[in-house]
Amino acid sequence: MPSRNLYVPIATCLIVCALSHSIRAAEPNATPAAKSAPISSSEATKFVKEYYAALSRSDVSNVVAKFAESVDYEREGQRDRAYIEKDLHDYVKRWPVRNLKPEMVAVSPKDDGSAELSFNLLYSVANESNKKSLSGHSVNAWVVRRVDGEIQIVSRHEVVYANPKPAIEKTLRAQSHEDEEALSDEELKKQGDIQVEIPTAKSSSKPSATPAAKLARKNAADFVIALDIGHSPLRGGAISARGVFEYQFNRRLVAELFAQLQSLGFTRSFVINPQGDEISLAHRSVEANEQKADLFFAIHHDSVKDRYLKNWEVNGKTQKYCDDFHGYSIFVSRKNARAAESAEFAAKLGRALLDTGLTPTLHHAEQEKRPVLDKEKGIYAFDDLVVLKIAKMPAVLLECGVIVNRTEEEKLNDPVYRKRLIGAIDRAIQDLAQSASTASKNN
Repeated sequence: MPSRNLYVPIATCLIVCALSHSIRAAEPNATPAAKSAPISSSEATKFVKEYYAALSRSDVSNVVAKFAESVDYEREGQRDRAYIEKDLHDYVKRWPVRNLKPEMVAVSPKDDGSAELSFNLLYSVANESNKKSLSGHSVNAWVVRRVDGEIQIVSRHEVVYANPKPAIEKTLRAQSHEDEEALSDEELKKQGDIQVEIPTAKSSSKPSATPAAKLARKNAADFVIALDIGHSPLRGGAISARGVFEYQFNRRLVAELFAQLQSLGFTRSFVINPQGDEISLAHRSVEANEQKADLFFAIHHDSVKDRYLKNWEVNGKTQKYCDDFHGYSIFVSRKNARAAESAEFAAKLGRALLDTGLTPTLHHAEQEKRPVLDKEKGIYAFDDLVVLKIAKMPAVLLECGVIVNRTEEEKLNDPVYRKRLIGAIDRAIQDLAQSASTASKNN
């Protein structure tokens, strides 16, 4: 039997070897591990959409898996997955019916390899058992990073802006066209909340004819489009045949149009008031003026006068509709500082919409006595429309369709139809930018 002392050097050797192995393991590798690949815009958008798709179908476990083990959660401090899972289950139980649509996901990489995701969420939720419902939008800020190759949320903050529930009499007034968006020069002066240049009477009777070369520089990257989302969460505009505020339609189309313009190289273009704050009409144009936009383009969706509306039952509620009118309409202000170029772009836009198979509506001539500048292309004059007349650049407002028309509302909710609409808008903008660029080179 071996002596007990024989095991001492062997044990010592084992300990030393183990320590040596531990020290080597703790030392940095000669070749550092490769840094995680940055999170691309397409990855971020896919991740956010998958999150809300899972939440919409009550797949809470899938949603929870997208969080890290510890999360800075809604400014409540660090929370673990168990806490988040309970919170999400409570949310799903409280609102069994959910429609959640993220949009305009922006990615800001950080030095530590993580990325901040900023985006807006359109939501409508309901609980049939207690007849409660809510809609609106929220502004979201997430911080995400890769963990074992998978993107996970390490910080999540959300600020919610709920739409108000209008009284019935206010709802009826909201069906009217954009009269509330128009102010005379005298009314605009009385507001005094922001410094604006009021057009003179001379400019309304004789539009300026500034050369097209002043519109843009040399390429799409230098051509700046200011996209204005008509109305706001608290002042939602018209109400569709199925009870949805116009603002939701406007916001969705602007988000899709903005993404398309970015992909076409109009990278300096921007959305006015993407957070949906309550800002004045004048402030919208002033922001475009300050950022030296080359085109002000307002997106709206249309309605009709109250006397044309009828009642119908949809989703257990009485709503207003009118199937007698459909189509787009284009508005310009002859008081705009660049009225001639506004009319030029309106003509390009009308032609592009017609070429895509869309048709204009002419009901504003009868119902509101708007002057028709081009019957074929559906172009009207609306001289006192605030956002158009005080913009210093060419400015146009597009009513994309009549949302109190039940069939047209369904079309505008169809992504394929909206793609056609956006394609026509894109072609008109590219045509305008190209014309301006050509004119600039020739001068």
